[in-house]
Amino acid sequence: MQWIAGESDPSGYSISPDDLTTRPAVAGFLNLIHPNRIQVLGWEEIRYLDTLHGDEKQATVARIFDGRPLAVLVGDGLELPDLVLSEAAGKHTALIRSDMKAFKLVDYLQYYVSTALARKTTLHGVFMEVFTIGVLITGDPGCGKSELALELLNRGHRLIADDAPEFTRITPEIIDGTCPEALQDCLEVRGLGILNVRHMFGDSAVKLNKFLRLIIHLEIPGKGDSLVHQDRLQGSTSSLEVLEINIPRITLPVMAGRNLSIIAEAAVRDFMLKMKGYDAASSFIERHSRILRRQNRKIAD
Repeated sequence: MQWIAGESDPSGYSISPDDLTTRPAVAGFLNLIHPNRIQVLGWEEIRYLDTLHGDEKQATVARIFDGRPLAVLVGDGLELPDLVLSEAAGKHTALIRSDMKAFKLVDYLQYYVSTALARKTTLHGVFMEVFTIGVLITGDPGCGKSELALELLNRGHRLIADDAPEFTRITPEIIDGTCPEALQDCLEVRGLGILNVRHMFGDSAVKLNKFLRLIIHLEIPGKGDSLVHQDRLQGSTSSLEVLEINIPRITLPVMAGRNLSIIAEAAVRDFMLKMKGYDAASSFIERHSRILRRQNRKIAD
């Protein structure tokens, strides 16, 4: 991009998260009815301005700046019209030129600006990729989150972030999880301290980001708790609202003798089957219902 005109003080040019909630887009092709914060001019827009003459052209260019855009950006390697340059003089609008195709400029600007200003949150837990699924392992301190993560790493799965993964809502239905720079490649295990996963297991054991799809919550049963009253068919399933999106959550009791890594893998595999439309518990109930109906018909006969 080439800076053509505008004040050189960068502090005067900013976009806030509030700009994402207003009707005009943050960045888009020239719109005079609902002005974008960044107005992009491509070949068609420049050609449209060239078809105007006299007062009509002057009024149209004036309307571009009446909306007080943050910037007017021309793509396709085109030159800014002289009337646009003269109209921008003295106004707080940056004029920028780029050789990139205008439609690509709009795509990049909309993606990067919306991602930078998207809602974020930090959750306590270990975020991993298990069978290509983004899984957040949560639980109280000392319940074995890091030990489970270490077992999963030994079984070929990948670490994204330990302790404080950061989550960003990038679309109405997708939450992306990443690792803070200070914690990258690190896993803290009680008794061992900080381990560098990349150095221990190789580059393939670490991943930069992943979409959050499932939460596995580890819970240490209390003295008075009993597993007898838990649902033996459906398991302990619920959901947790993260950035206004409900994420499925499976609660696994932590007890002596249980191989949590195998159970966690089974939970992820079962979740993947449910995403494809197959529910083992529902299939099991339906099978028994058919058997009971068949037996009832035999009795009736």
